[in-house]
Amino acid sequence: MRFITQIITANESKSKKEAEKIILLFKPIKNLLDGRIAEIPRNTIGKIYGHKGYDITRIIEHIPILYETALFGWTEPETKREGHKLHPNINKYHHYINKFTDGNKEYYIRFTLTEEKAKPGKTGKSKIHSTAISDIALYKNGGSSNRIRVIYPGEISTPPFYDIRLAEFLNTVKNLN
Repeated sequence: MRFITQIITANESKSKKEAEKIILLFKPIKNLLDGRIAEIPRNTIGKIYGHKGYDITRIIEHIPILYETALFGWTEPETKREGHKLHPNINKYHHYINKFTDGNKEYYIRFTLTEEKAKPGKTGKSKIHSTAISDIALYKNGGSSNRIRVIYPGEISTPPFYDIRLAEFLNTVKNLN
């Protein structure tokens, strides 16, 4: 699996309303490698706005190019999980991964798309459900969440986000760059 690092410009953080306005301008996005078309519903920003780690609102304008050039990772069916409700309208979840730099550090971004159940003879729509952005350094040399330094009350910085599902996937593939 080979990633081509996208070089993007990070801007100042945006409010949730500002990010929603930007997302409303997005048209459905086609992944250039496998052709999957994804929509970004307005309510998605609420889910991704509150994620820990890298502030996605700083790069929200770049979401289309990051998805367009993302590599397909894996698919999983919708199943009942402890602590989560079953979504009868969702057939599968598809995960895409990309790599970018904001000029300071390199990051992975994982897109989770929901594939809606289709009516007979039709294809279900895919919608970007959430994203997760994590510092690449956390995964170098088989890193683990145990390597994350604990931040104590009163410290300014927050610990980097470690995407366990991405780490599990990266450990199964060879030839990462």
